[in-house]
Amino acid sequence: SISVDKTRVNNYCKEASLHIYFFVKTFTFGNDVEIVHRPFVCVLLETRNVQCVAVFTSQSSIDFFKLPKGKMNRSSISTADNMQWTGNPFEHFVSIAPKDRLKYAFMSIVLAPIRIALAGIMFGMAYMAAIITLFTLDTSFEHPLNGWRQYSLVEFCPVQLQFKPFVNVDSHFADYLFRRMSKDIVAQLVIMSHFMMGFHRVKVKGRRALPTEAPILVIAPHSSFFDTLPFCCIGAPSVVGKKSLMKIPFFGKLLSLTKPILVDRNEKGSRSSAAHELKQRANLVFNGAKNNGMQWPQIAIFPEGTCTNRSQLISFKPGAFMTQLPVQPVCLRWPNKYDFISWTWEGTAPLKLFWLSVCQLQTNLEIEFLPVYVPNEAEKGDANLYARNVRAVMARCLQIPTDDYYVEDARFLTLHGKGKLEEFFDLLNRLNLSLSLDEDLHSLIAVWNYLRHSEFSAKHFAVTYNEFQSYLHFPKDQISLRRVFNIMDWQCCRRIDLREFWLVCFSKKYTSPIYLDYCQKMFSTTVECLSEVDFVKIVRLPYELSVAEARQLYQKRKRFFSSQERISSSDDDFQKPMIVERKKFSSFNFPPIFLRRRCIEVY
Repeated sequence: SISVDKTRVNNYCKEASLHIYFFVKTFTFGNDVEIVHRPFVCVLLETRNVQCVAVFTSQSSIDFFKLPKGKMNRSSISTADNMQWTGNPFEHFVSIAPKDRLKYAFMSIVLAPIRIALAGIMFGMAYMAAIITLFTLDTSFEHPLNGWRQYSLVEFCPVQLQFKPFVNVDSHFADYLFRRMSKDIVAQLVIMSHFMMGFHRVKVKGRRALPTEAPILVIAPHSSFFDTLPFCCIGAPSVVGKKSLMKIPFFGKLLSLTKPILVDRNEKGSRSSAAHELKQRANLVFNGAKNNGMQWPQIAIFPEGTCTNRSQLISFKPGAFMTQLPVQPVCLRWPNKYDFISWTWEGTAPLKLFWLSVCQLQTNLEIEFLPVYVPNEAEKGDANLYARNVRAVMARCLQIPTDDYYVEDARFLTLHGKGKLEEFFDLLNRLNLSLSLDEDLHSLIAVWNYLRHSEFSAKHFAVTYNEFQSYLHFPKDQISLRRVFNIMDWQCCRRIDLREFWLVCFSKKYTSPIYLDYCQKMFSTTVECLSEVDFVKIVRLPYELSVAEARQLYQKRKRFFSSQERISSSDDDFQKPMIVERKKFSSFNFPPIFLRRRCIEVY
C-alpha cells in the first residue's frame, strides 16, 4: 500500500556505494511500536562494516537506524531495541491504504459536511460569548479576568456583580446569564465544537497540580491547531504565544480570554520582555498573589515553539525554565490509526489533514499529567539544562527520542524552505569563527589540503555533531554551534559534510569564477562527475536557494555534467539558459564555467 520510487532509492545507494539487501514495508522499533502513519521504505545497507537501515520517508529526507550487532536479517530489524527515530521533525506526509480510501470518500459525502456545520455553529457561539465576555475589558493583559468574567458554570452560589447589566433584568437571572459568559463557558463551547468533529474520547491521566505547586504547565508535543482541544480540557490557562496569533479570525478573540503573554518574533527586544513578564507572572501565581482580589491562572506553554510531526521532541525554549520555579510536564498522545493531527512546515496540506480528520469516525486523545518537576540548584543556574532534563522526562513517558533541532532550523531543513546566509554568519560571529572569512582563495586551499589528508577523508568528510565539535574545539553545550550543524544537516541524517561547511564559510568569494571552479574540484573525482547532492551542497546556502530549487536547477543543467558531452563556455546554447536562471534564483552571478562538467582530478 506504500508508493515509493525505488529507482530513486537505487540511484542514491549506487551513488553512495551502498549495497541493497532487501526492501521491507513495515517494521517495529522500541517497545514493538509499529509505524503505520508515515510512508516509508526500509533498505538494509552495509558499508565499511557498518550495518544500518536507511528509511526513505519523503522526497527530501533519508533517516538511518542502527542495527544490533549480529547477522543482518528481518528479525534483527523487528526486534532491535536500540533503534531510534531520527527523521525530519518538520515534515509529515500521510499515506492512506487503498482499502480505507473508499471509506474516507464515503465519509466526505455523508458525515463531514454535517460535522463541519455543527462545529461551525459551536465555534460561532464561542466567538460571540468571547466578544460579550471581553466587553469593556482592559486589553493590555496586565490584570486577570475580574467580576462576572471569572466565574465558572459549576459555581452556582450567588455573587455580587461588578458589572452593571446593559439590560434591566432580575439580578439572579443576570448572575445566571453572565456566569455563562465566562472563560470556562467559552472553553466548553470549544470542546463541544471538537466533539462535533469527531473528537469523542479524551482520556486524562494523572493529577493537575495546583497553581501554588507548579505555576507553569509544559505541554508537548505541539502538533497543530487541534491542540486547542487539550488546552481547553485543562481549563484554558494563560498561554505564551506569538503575537501574530491575535490576528487570526475567531482564534484571536478566544485567545484574549486567557490573558496571554505575547512574543513578537520580528522585534529583537520582544523575547526578553516576554521572558521578564513570564517570570514576573509565574512568581505571582506561585505565591498565590491576587490582583484586585482576583488570582492569576496557571501559565501553559508549548516549549518546542512550533508544530512537529510528533516523532521526536525537539529542543525546548528556555523561557519557561528561566523562572527557576517548579513546572508540571503535560504529555499529549493521539493514538489513532492515521496521523491527521500533525500540521508541519512541509508535507500533506493542512486543509486536507483537517478534512480527513473530520472524516474519521472517532479521534482519540490522551492527556497525561506528570509529577511536578522541581529544579535543583544546577538547573536553577542553567535554564538550558533544566529544559533538557524536563524534555528527557517527557520523552521517556511518550517513548519517543529527543533531538536538538530548533524552530529556527525549520526553514533550512525543509524541501522548499529558504534559509538566509546572513543568519549563518551571525551564528559564526557568536562563535568567533568569522575572523578568517575575508581571506582569499589560498585560505580555502589550505583548509582543503588539511582535510583531504586527514582521517575525515576515509569517511567522505561526513562527521557527526560530536566529531564536528571536537574538530572545532568547542564545548558541547554551545547552542550556536549546534544550530550551525543543523543548518548544514539539510538531509537530516545527523551528519554534515565538512567540505560544504568550509565552502559556505568562504562563500563571500562566490563571485569569483576561479573560486567556483575550485569548489567543483573538491567534490569531483576522476571517475564521477558532479552529483546532484554535491551540487546542492555547493549552491544551497551561498545562493539562498531551497533544496527543491537547487535540484530543479541541477536537472535543467544536468547534461552539462554528463561525461558524454563537453560544453564550451562560449556556446550560445549554454549561455542563454543561464541568463534566465541568474534572474530567477539569485542576485549573485552564475559564471558559465561553474556549470561545466568537471571530471578532473581532485586538486
